[in-house]
Amino acid sequence: MSEKQEIKPKYIICDLDGCLINSAWIWEVVKFLNATQDEAFDIFNRLANSDRNTIDLSLYKYLCFKASGGLKIHFLTARSELIEVETINFIQKRTGLIFGKEFTISFRPNNDLSTPAESKAVRLQHFIDSGREIAFAIDDEIEVLKMYTSKNIPCLRWINGFLPIQVVQEYGNQISNLINVREEVCKN
Repeated sequence: MSEKQEIKPKYIICDLDGCLINSAWIWEVVKFLNATQDEAFDIFNRLANSDRNTIDLSLYKYLCFKASGGLKIHFLTARSELIEVETINFIQKRTGLIFGKEFTISFRPNNDLSTPAESKAVRLQHFIDSGREIAFAIDDEIEVLKMYTSKNIPCLRWINGFLPIQVVQEYGNQISNLINVREEVCKN
């Protein structure tokens, strides 16, 4: 007699800024103001969830499509815990995804001054140590992608506004089906 085996969900790890959320304009403001590093992060935190930020609909639909196949979405961001509630609310408002049901998220601790790759590596290790299995990871930063690769996690470089060649290759002639997938796919 065999015991019933628990099927663990697999996760897609996805970055926010530069991938799902186009917030690059904030850094242009920082540059224009010639802000110090502390001022730059303060400006970013105040504008990170601005209505001016847009969602990359292709990535959103790709995540929805993958979620419809059973994968879970976990956002791993370099954003600070200082803006945790606002960021969760922004994602829910702009995508319709529900925190805790359709996505989870991990923020940089307030006192964490490490690079995005270092910060994400620590939190990723906690995620793995808790027994979660990762199908693949999405990020726009090369150093973060190298970190995933060093942990034998398949990864995909996604730059906000551009459809990665791997996605085009994966779906081939069916790419228009992915691009035109309806948002309800995310709602299981």
